[in-house]
Amino acid sequence: MEFEQVARELCTADPAGFIPARDREAAAAKERGDEELAAALKKLRKPTAAAWAVNLLAVREPDALSVLLELGERLRSAQRELRGDDIRGLAGERARVLRELTDLAAALATEGGHPLTEPTRQQVEQTLTAALSDPVAGREVQAGTLSKPLEYSGFGLDELAVAAMRRNAKAEPAEKARSGKARVAELREELRRSEAQLGEAADALETAERAEREAEERCEELRDEIEELREQLAQRRDALERAEGEQRELRRGAKAARQRRERAQRERDAVAERLRSAEAP
Repeated sequence: MEFEQVARELCTADPAGFIPARDREAAAAKERGDEELAAALKKLRKPTAAAWAVNLLAVREPDALSVLLELGERLRSAQRELRGDDIRGLAGERARVLRELTDLAAALATEGGHPLTEPTRQQVEQTLTAALSDPVAGREVQAGTLSKPLEYSGFGLDELAVAAMRRNAKAEPAEKARSGKARVAELREELRRSEAQLGEAADALETAERAEREAEERCEELRDEIEELREQLAQRRDALERAEGEQRELRRGAKAARQRRERAQRERDAVAERLRSAEAP
């Protein structure tokens, strides 16, 4: 539970301070002897602007997000039962809720000091669409710890179902004249073809998304490495300034010591000269 809480706090704080805050939390966990928590925290990636805005929405407006997820359940139920009228009615509600929650996430981001650009707003809406469409994505969004936006493939939610219901509505007069068994067989064949097409598309999508995730993860790793190098550079600059200050102090001390030595040398020479004069016959 501690990891989820700390991760949520890090992923909803100002993203500009994410890396030093994450490293502090990991170091503190390591000092307490919790190596597992320290390692898990160190793996956290800085959220993109869109992911950060969605995290804010999940943590600060959980009730609003619950409305979206509950709507997703109602849509999936309507699809499973092929309730065309319900699907068409819920489609309008879906568009409205997505628009309202995207606006709310954008407002929270602006309050946090990082207004969203239009492309980032689109990524927020895509992430919320994925949460509505897929229960697994919905749980990821609810956690409030996203590091990057989610994407909705477009399969499995409403396009195929709505298209099927539209075809059913157009063919309704003719269908009444057909026998029940013939229509069932036709629908089964149509379903088989649709599932085959869906499988091929899903495989292609999975391959593309895997490659995209790997590229994004590598980009995040490189961004973190750059941030860490910047911090190290700043620390080394501070150390260099301190060393140069100490060097200046030492130079001044050495100069003063040389001056004291020269004065002492002159005084000794003067005393030696007086001594020689006194000893002369």
